[in-house]
Amino acid sequence: MVIVPEDDTLEVTALVQNKDIGFINVGQNAIIKVEAFPYTRYGYLVGKVKNINLDAIEDQKLGLVFNVIVSVEENDLSTGNKHIPLSSGMAVTAEIKTGMRSVISYLLSPLEESVTESLHER
Repeated sequence: MVIVPEDDTLEVTALVQNKDIGFINVGQNAIIKVEAFPYTRYGYLVGKVKNINLDAIEDQKLGLVFNVIVSVEENDLSTGNKHIPLSSGMAVTAEIKTGMRSVISYLLSPLEESVTESLHER
């Protein structure tokens, strides 16, 4: 059992893979999707990265991961006039916004990578 003060803000502990941790900074915006409630119907929560643990831990499925704490602005989901309270321990997915990219840049990046790699000698 975990006891959490009633008026305290919720925090999410997210596991970030080693390959992605270099792009995460304190203060970045995050979208939190609660797995028990489909976000297309119930929406999502907004938060900010509060803390990044500097020590990696070994995860059997993901390899080396870092704990990232995201503070959540709201303690409930809202759909119409209905408010759904959230509780500690619920499974979530956190999407941390690391930057913006144009669609054309996204589509052309594999081509750019293959051209760059093909021009190297061993």
